[in-house]
Amino acid sequence: MKKDTKKPEQFNIIPPDLSQKEKALELARKDIVTFGQMFLPEDFMKSTPAPYQYELSNILLGQEKRVCLILPRGHAKSTLAKTALLHQLYFAPPEKKQFIAWVSEEQSQAIDHIKYIQNHIDINPALQYYFGDLKGSKWTEKEFTTARGDRIIAKGTSQRLRGRSQLGLRYTNIILDDFESELNTKTPERRREIKEWVMSTVEPALENSKENEGSIWLIGTIVHYDSFLQGVYDGYLQAQKEDRKSAWNVLYKKAIVDDVPLWPSYFTKEKLMDIKRRFTEMGLVHKFAQEYLNEARDLESAKFHIDRINYYRGNLVERNGFNYMMVDESAIPVNVYIGVDLAYEANSRSDYQVIMVIAIDSDRNVYVVDYYREHSPLYDMPKNIVDMAKKYHPVRRVNVEKVGAQGLVKDYVNQLVGKDRKLAPGLSQGVRPPAGIKKEDRLEALLCPIVNRRKMFVKKEHANLIDEMFEFPKGRNDDLLDGLWYAVTTAKPPKSSAIDADKLEDKISKVEESRAKTVINWVTGQKI
Repeated sequence: MKKDTKKPEQFNIIPPDLSQKEKALELARKDIVTFGQMFLPEDFMKSTPAPYQYELSNILLGQEKRVCLILPRGHAKSTLAKTALLHQLYFAPPEKKQFIAWVSEEQSQAIDHIKYIQNHIDINPALQYYFGDLKGSKWTEKEFTTARGDRIIAKGTSQRLRGRSQLGLRYTNIILDDFESELNTKTPERRREIKEWVMSTVEPALENSKENEGSIWLIGTIVHYDSFLQGVYDGYLQAQKEDRKSAWNVLYKKAIVDDVPLWPSYFTKEKLMDIKRRFTEMGLVHKFAQEYLNEARDLESAKFHIDRINYYRGNLVERNGFNYMMVDESAIPVNVYIGVDLAYEANSRSDYQVIMVIAIDSDRNVYVVDYYREHSPLYDMPKNIVDMAKKYHPVRRVNVEKVGAQGLVKDYVNQLVGKDRKLAPGLSQGVRPPAGIKKEDRLEALLCPIVNRRKMFVKKEHANLIDEMFEFPKGRNDDLLDGLWYAVTTAKPPKSSAIDADKLEDKISKVEESRAKTVINWVTGQKI
């Protein structure tokens, strides 16, 4: 194997004076992150470590024999695992011999990972200063030994793992790193092969002696709802429900939860939202959920087929008391409706206050124009509703749930509007959801056909609404969907069809000429 030519100076570690040597080693022994900061600064000193990294350290340094680390893409899971393996090679008791397999989907990937470990053993000056030369007699790209007699080998998922080493041991540690991909989980047959391989090839290959029981580290991102990792996680959750010990010690993390990033110094909220926006713009929000939230969904059985949502770039304009959606050089006559979903409390754990603005055209296409979604006090909502109605006037109707405090909001909205029907017509109507029907069922019955028949048009910045559709009915929030339901439930399409945008002004002039002789009801378009 060709020796890496990287200069030792790049590791940039200056050993402390000898009186501090043992103290430094003790700190490194207790924690993988600290070990990485001391000896692998290129990977650990670029950003501040996050709490989940210390959680991972505690798990890998513990006594658990079945460890499953499910982390988002880009969150250093492989780097942390390689650091843990280096830590293990340097700090394991001399009498405990190790036979370790690093397994990736392809052997070439595993080779790259063990090459990282070899390079540090070979040329990292800080490691050599503190621990001496650990390089063994065998040193190839596919396997190597250490001066202590440990053996590390690179394998792919298609390769055998049976047999004993020259140490007379089966594997003391098998690391399955990113062993599942979209390719090898694409079909039921491939997924079954992976599961059988882990259970019938990997498990039996482990050392099973009482003194030196072997361990498995599963490391990856969930790539399919029927994957091996998903099965492990489901089993872990079921064990928690039944208040029993799980077969696997699982660390499961999402890149962001409640707008709080998992690794804020590296993946900021803004960075993650930008990534999500790019996925959404390509109609691939489910892929963002898979890669960064560890949520692999079966789109075929989903209530909302989000891949059938239409994305539009257009503006709502008002001309002479009529609304038009300006899309692709067309002026599409639309009627505008507002739906309001109110929450009684305004805090981070409660439901959101929602004001949803939609437009509907003569073909019954529904356009999400705008929405308000905040944890705001209930008493602020009447003014917020009126402001939104004025912004998109003329509004045919504003629908507010006609129950308890919601009814009071409706009444106060009407008081604010007063006699100014031109600015905010159609305010405000109370709507009572049908009795005896669960919210989930009424949302599905009205909204799913609109989406699944490709009648829903949204803007790419409406990521929160897409999220609720994607997560429905198991998501934490459905407030935007409820607001959408209230807006759509009474929506009626206009009679007019789209015209060329450049002909709109000519049509408006004819309407104005007609209105000079008679009065036209803007709601119906009929002469009074």
